[in-house]
Amino acid sequence: MSLSQRNIVITGASKGLGRESALRLCQKGANLVLVARTKGLLDETGKRIENLTGKAPLIICCDVSNEQDVDRMSRIIRERFRHIDVLINNAGIGIHKTSEEMSGEEMRKQFEVNLYGPFYCIKALLPLLRLSRSAYIINVGSLVSRVSFADNSMYAATKYGLSGFTEGLRLEMKKWNIKVGLFMPGLMNTSFQEDREGGVGAPTFLVIPPEKAALKLEKMIHGRKGTVFMYRWMLLLMKMKKWVG
Repeated sequence: MSLSQRNIVITGASKGLGRESALRLCQKGANLVLVARTKGLLDETGKRIENLTGKAPLIICCDVSNEQDVDRMSRIIRERFRHIDVLINNAGIGIHKTSEEMSGEEMRKQFEVNLYGPFYCIKALLPLLRLSRSAYIINVGSLVSRVSFADNSMYAATKYGLSGFTEGLRLEMKKWNIKVGLFMPGLMNTSFQEDREGGVGAPTFLVIPPEKAALKLEKMIHGRKGTVFMYRWMLLLMKMKKWVG
C-alpha cells in the first residue's frame, strides 16, 4: 500500500509510538488525523508535522474510552474526509499494580481504554473504512498478552482480550476486504513504561526506541499484514525469565 494521500487515523497520537508513527507517516504523504486526550501535546505534534510537510493534520481531542466522545470524533472526521484508509488503535493505559493493590476503578479504566476504546473507534469509523478500496485496521497489542507478570496481570488481560478481538474481527472484515493487523511491539522507551515505579525496570537492550517501532509499523501498513512481532526473540526471553523466576 502506498501511503501518499492515504487518510490515516491514529489514536494515542500525542506521544510515544503514536507520535513517532505520525511523524513518519506524514513524510510519506499521508493525510493524518491525530487523536488523543491532551490538547497541548497534540498541538505540539501537529506543529512538528506542519513544519516537516507544510500541511497541518486534523487534530481531535477525544477520550476513546467514552463512546459518545468517539462518536463526536467520527462526525468531525466525516466533515473532512470521504473515507478512511487506515485506523491505528494505539491509545493505551497501563497501571502497574498487583491485583490486591489495584482498585476496581483502575481495573475498569484499563479495560475501557485498551479494549473498549478500539471497539468504539472501529464501530464509529467502519462506514468510512468500508468506502476505502484497501482499508486496514491496526490494533496495538503487547507481548504481555502472551507472557504476563505479577505487576501487570490486569493490563495483560486487556491486551489478551484485544488479541482475541482482533482475530475474530479479521474474519468479520473479510467481506469488505478490510485487513486487520495486530502489532506486538514489546517494551518501549516511552512515558508509558517510565510511569512504572522505579522506571522501566528492564535491561537497556530489551527497551525499544519508539522511532524503531514506528518504522516497523509503517512496513506493516505497506503490506497490510496480520500479526507482527517487533522481535520474536524478545517474547522467548520473556518466557525464559518467567520460567526461571
